[in-house]
Amino acid sequence: MTLIRPVITEKSMMAASQGLYTFEVTLDTSKSMARVEVETTFKVNVVGINMTRRHVPAKSTGSKRIKGNSSFKKFAMLKLKKGQTIDLFDLKEGK
Repeated sequence: MTLIRPVITEKSMMAASQGLYTFEVTLDTSKSMARVEVETTFKVNVVGINMTRRHVPAKSTGSKRIKGNSSFKKFAMLKLKKGQTIDLFDLKEGK
C-alpha cells in the first residue's frame, strides 16, 4: 500500500474542484506506483502526476530540549481525466 492518506486542506480542496487530487504517499513511492494504486483503488484514469517532498521541522524533546531528527513527507498530486472525480474529496454543502 503506497497511499497513506488523502490531504484534505482548503488549498487541496480548491485544487480538487479543478481535477487535481493530493495524497500523502510513502517515501519510496514512484510516480508509476502512485498511478497504479489510485487507478485500481478509485477506478479512475490518471492523466498526470507531480511528486513533492516536504521537510517536517524537528521537535524539541526531553528535559534538555534537544532537537529530534528531522524527517520528510512525500505527496503525490494527481490530475484525473476530465469529468472524473474521487468521492473522498467531495464535500457536500450544508445549510
